[in-house]
Amino acid sequence: MLEDRIRVGQVARLDGFHADQLGCSRAVLEAPGLHVVASARRVRPGWGGYTVPLLALSTSGGGVVSVRPDVLDRVRVELASRTEETLGEPHFERLRRIAQSVVPYAYNLSGYVLFADADHFQRLSSRAEQVDRRDSRAADLRRRFDGEIFAVRTTRGDIVSWAAIKLKSDEVWEIAVVTEPSYRGQGLAKEVVSSATDYIISQGRTSLYVHDRTNAASARVCRSLGYVEYAEQFFSEY
Repeated sequence: MLEDRIRVGQVARLDGFHADQLGCSRAVLEAPGLHVVASARRVRPGWGGYTVPLLALSTSGGGVVSVRPDVLDRVRVELASRTEETLGEPHFERLRRIAQSVVPYAYNLSGYVLFADADHFQRLSSRAEQVDRRDSRAADLRRRFDGEIFAVRTTRGDIVSWAAIKLKSDEVWEIAVVTEPSYRGQGLAKEVVSSATDYIISQGRTSLYVHDRTNAASARVCRSLGYVEYAEQFFSEY
């Protein structure tokens, strides 16, 4: 809900993290208006080897759109008449069309960035276990994620729900979560996310959770654990 939103500028750690990700200064992030910037970060691989040619984040007074230098002029033209608005879905739809023409093979997401810290997190009793790094059944997940993994298994030991941690920075770690289709609706995602969030906070980090705006189930999971909204975001990734 909007009244739960934590506006950019109020959370210094997250502001610093996102300014670095966008390739802009804190001053630009916090300045009113909509800012389109070109950044070298958009042309080189980042976390996990992924390249993000377009990254946009809303702020309380507007937003920042960070783009690959070769599409800077095109994005500015697309957003030129809307420089006084706060970034939202209409802007992200325009960015999605640009991304689809420039990098048609990329994955695009338009959604919400939420976070939990010691002041907001509502811990849940969980059956999830921290997966041993030597566990062969989690080998594929280990290749994809650099942080700890928390999982719920069947009696045969098969992983049916997991939350993996992305070590995005020294201070901010992000959670990815998946539950196998036949095991959904049992609260397993909430359990694994609770365990992963508890671990992140115990390590003195802030936990980040990003979900697509159409994914109501994912939104319910994180918000029920005390995650609060930080910003809206669009990114294109390959």
